[in-house]
Amino acid sequence: LGVLLLRYAMYRKYDIGGMCNGILASLVSITAGCGSVDGGSAVLIGLIGAILYQLSSSLLKLIKIDDPIDAFSVHGACGAWGVLAAAFFDWGTGVDYCNGWNGWSCGQNDAGDGCRKGAFGEALVANMVGV
Repeated sequence: LGVLLLRYAMYRKYDIGGMCNGILASLVSITAGCGSVDGGSAVLIGLIGAILYQLSSSLLKLIKIDDPIDAFSVHGACGAWGVLAAAFFDWGTGVDYCNGWNGWSCGQNDAGDGCRKGAFGEALVANMVGV
């Protein structure tokens, strides 16, 4: 719905195709982190993904790259954002911790008796390399 409101503000008309792509862009954005972020963060990731979709779509039109169904904007730009957002919004136990694939429990240290410090930085670098 963010794209629907953005496009109405920009063009003064409703764009249902843009709204559908905005919904898809939001869903693509949250897919990578869906198992390790909370609900409020998921909404924010989706909203940022919708705005990023609109910016990417407008940029491609501006530089005259033909993408009639906005596939790159939806899947490329928002997919890359989703991978980075999975690390940014996976707060785990605290700022320097990360849940990762552990669901709602933090990544364990080598001894297995507590949360591993520095896991946020490791997760962020791993996700940046992935993008």
